[in-house]
Amino acid sequence: MRVSFVTKEVVDGAQRKIAWFAWQPKGLYYDVGGLLWGSHISYHVDGNVFRTSPATGGRPRFQGRQLPLTGFAGWHQLGIAMINKQMLAKNPPLKSRDQKPGNVVNEVPILALETDTPNIVIELVHDDQRHLLALPQFQPPPGASQHEARIGHLGVIVTVIGSEAHLLVKPIGDGVRVQHINDRFTANAKGVTYTFEAYD
Repeated sequence: MRVSFVTKEVVDGAQRKIAWFAWQPKGLYYDVGGLLWGSHISYHVDGNVFRTSPATGGRPRFQGRQLPLTGFAGWHQLGIAMINKQMLAKNPPLKSRDQKPGNVVNEVPILALETDTPNIVIELVHDDQRHLLALPQFQPPPGASQHEARIGHLGVIVTVIGSEAHLLVKPIGDGVRVQHINDRFTANAKGVTYTFEAYD
């Protein structure tokens, strides 16, 4: 089963993927941002997590161990990405196989957003923990839109932050500025180490 979150708009002849998820016997495969063809994270049923990208030489690199997916009953942020609207044509296009019966395609209006660098936050949640997301301290910033889909026995949530003032990650000169909104939406949580990948 595959779930694709794509631009509602056609960009250079095709709708472009901004996040995708694939549920396979070995576990959950996914990516956010979508700019790097072939890049993905694999979250295996035994809890081992690997990253494959140009930064890893195209080979899976061990990232750590999470709770085994077979016993996942929580709520976990899978990643944050910053998208450059001017570079969307480089994102992988929506393909016919993504639209086969049983797969899900969710359209996200990207080009109409205020900022040129919208942020995408992806999360995995079990139904038993969904009530936490309604708490006031875990609400998305003003103007953000949320898109949801089921994959396997879990839910995936994609939050798109399009307001310039509320971006978690924003380009500044030759670097980025990170921001804390709340304990759910943050790019600089205290005591947390982040891994960044950036390419021209």
